[in-house]
Amino acid sequence: MSDSNEAKSAIVIPVGPGKESAVDTLESVAFYSAEPHLIVIVDDHTQDGTYEALTSRKRANWRILRNPRPMGCIRLVHSLCSAYRLILSETKCTLVLRLDQDALIIKSGVLSEARAYTEATPAVGMFGVYDQDYNRPRSFESHRNAIEDEMGAVRKLVGLQPSWAGLYRLALQHGYRTGDNVFGGAYFLTRSCLEAMDAQGALVVPYRWHSRLMEDVYFSMATVAAGFGLGHFAAPSGPLCLEWRGLPFTASKLAESPYKVVHSVDKGKNTDRASNGGLTAREYFRAVRRQEHIVG
Repeated sequence: MSDSNEAKSAIVIPVGPGKESAVDTLESVAFYSAEPHLIVIVDDHTQDGTYEALTSRKRANWRILRNPRPMGCIRLVHSLCSAYRLILSETKCTLVLRLDQDALIIKSGVLSEARAYTEATPAVGMFGVYDQDYNRPRSFESHRNAIEDEMGAVRKLVGLQPSWAGLYRLALQHGYRTGDNVFGGAYFLTRSCLEAMDAQGALVVPYRWHSRLMEDVYFSMATVAAGFGLGHFAAPSGPLCLEWRGLPFTASKLAESPYKVVHSVDKGKNTDRASNGGLTAREYFRAVRRQEHIVG
């Protein structure tokens, strides 16, 4: 059990309905994270027993927040801001891993590797899947179009310009390329970057923020506005190997690979039983943990 009082790292997991997946993802974090760490769970006002399941299993290094009303994907920014503000105000953690409910840690050492990366690249404030996906260059076109649409003249005329408009203009002054982002399935933020975001008001977002911008785009923009860079910490040479929907490879290939964090394990390519020897991808990784526990 890691001691949250000694934690230099925090792991933030926003949780929606689905207690089985939430508990399993948290188990993967506990199994493969020997470094002292704090876990901040943000429950999105679930009504299916997920919140109760989490509170009944609460560990000493967990903090559980609960949204006063459902925020959903469109206001995931708000859910994450509450966790990031807690980390800044109540902990000394200098590194934050933001992890999706359908992501898993599948090997040990990712927090230590991330800490080494921050020491080598102090100008980078947010890092993960940035320059490329595991097998192709990343495209930011859809995000660029979304930003340009929300910043359009009609929106401004009717008073519905997004709350982040000023942040966006500041990011452009610091060299931000519209739409650039570090993919949101799993990524890291440094404390210095979060503190700079907080000083600019980026961690307090109004409920009516007049936007449908994805949280990874928002925090990438806020990172550059705060004077920090975006970094790549993923395949082919980094420990993250993520896909938007489904897994990049079968669970067995990922288990044999050097990659340490995967997304998304519940739906899409390579997640079904036919691809994984009769188990779902999540079941396969759980079986690997159980076997490693027996051998260990």
